[in-house]
Amino acid sequence: MKRKTILSIVGASALVFLSWKSFANTYLEEVKVDNQFIQTYQSREGIWIVPGKVKESLEDLYHKFGTSEREVRLLNGIHDSGKIQNSEPVFFPYNSNYTRNLLLEDKGREIFTSDARELIWPLSFKYSRVTSRLGRRWNALHAGVDIACPNGSVVIAAADGVVTDSKRDGGYGLRVVLTHPQINGIQTLYAHNSLLFVKQGDKVKKGQVLALSGNTGHTTGPHVHFEVRYQNVVLNPEHYLPPFLADKESQVAIAKETIQQ
Repeated sequence: MKRKTILSIVGASALVFLSWKSFANTYLEEVKVDNQFIQTYQSREGIWIVPGKVKESLEDLYHKFGTSEREVRLLNGIHDSGKIQNSEPVFFPYNSNYTRNLLLEDKGREIFTSDARELIWPLSFKYSRVTSRLGRRWNALHAGVDIACPNGSVVIAAADGVVTDSKRDGGYGLRVVLTHPQINGIQTLYAHNSLLFVKQGDKVKKGQVLALSGNTGHTTGPHVHFEVRYQNVVLNPEHYLPPFLADKESQVAIAKETIQQ
């Protein structure tokens, strides 16, 4: 009888543990981190291009990526009567064959699991480093984290959210602000970019490209200034982020996007 009671307790404990583990796992999600080859917008895979900065014509780009002018106009919200500007970023979607060829060339995105309630760093660790943290600097509050990186680095969304604003803003330069309803409505801010890809009202996914890093606004060199706020109160971003490590592979188990056999 005593042995049966002990077994019952052990069994109940295991059930509770498994139930807790299952509950915890409900928040895990697969994250694909956009790179310079495969990017996402409006749930489509493709790439952002400023037409005036490449040699190919628009017709050449449509043919190269397997898309059409109509598809590009629809995705970018450009009316049939509107002109596709050479000086503004335009998202060109890929067809399945183009995406497949990129994956065969090992140009796929990094894939890992992340808790939907937590943030990820807005830049790859490989070529970046933290140069300034939250706190007093030059007799003023430095309201976020500065991450030095090469000019034109891919800046990604730290979590699923909605674009609250995307524009030039004084000392911030070109900056994006996201609101994250699933994380108590906090906001994240990404400043000093060279190009902005998203616009107000866009829904974005964690890991989706928002901009390219730059040196706009008040800066001493190319970097991303990253802030976290709640009801306009400054919070420490590093309380919401995993440790910043030199090698991302030591932070999470990463898979590479590949062709599914």
